[in-house]
Amino acid sequence: MKNLKISILSILIITIVLIITKESITLHKEFKNVQIPTKQSRQLGNMSTYKWLTVKKISHKYNINEQEIFKSLGIIPHSGDENIPLIQLTKKYNKNQEQMKRNLKKLLQRYRNLEGKKHEQSY
Repeated sequence: MKNLKISILSILIITIVLIITKESITLHKEFKNVQIPTKQSRQLGNMSTYKWLTVKKISHKYNINEQEIFKSLGIIPHSGDENIPLIQLTKKYNKNQEQMKRNLKKLLQRYRNLEGKKHEQSY
């Protein structure tokens, strides 16, 4: 009776070890197939920075007045709108998402050019 219990437990242990090994190998193969994100792949789908970036973050990062950002987006802001992600602002104010992106890119490009000119003049 004792040998029977030991045999059954041994078979169970071997079975569990085999299952764990198989799953570990499968998981390892899946992990190796994960591609490192690139700048191009990050922009696809609903994970682009446009989806979660807020006017306040843009303002701090590029040192641009929030009102000027809202003006370029064609939005008359209400209190708290500076903390709402841009994608939600497009829905809230029923704006064209692509047009807002283009306007924001133009604004940022204009500020980059102005900063570059200020830098050149200081030399």
